[in-house]
Amino acid sequence: MRTTLTLEDEVVIGIKRIQKKRPDASFKQIVNQLMKKGLIAEGEATKAQFKIRPLKNLKPKPGLNFDNVWALLSEVEGDFHK
Repeated sequence: MRTTLTLEDEVVIGIKRIQKKRPDASFKQIVNQLMKKGLIAEGEATKAQFKIRPLKNLKPKPGLNFDNVWALLSEVEGDFHK
């Protein structure tokens, strides 16, 4: 949702300080994260999205058959996975 906010000078200064510590995060991302934390503090917790991030350059072990999940678990974790 797109909206317009008027932020107090101290709030903008605080956000810019955070942005200096985390230059990879945009102003928008920081504001959204702070707003979510504020909602949680007020008891209005929102469900966080669950994200899975794959590891870079990770390839499956050669020879593993992904067609049989139980055999794959047994191979990777041993017979104690049950």
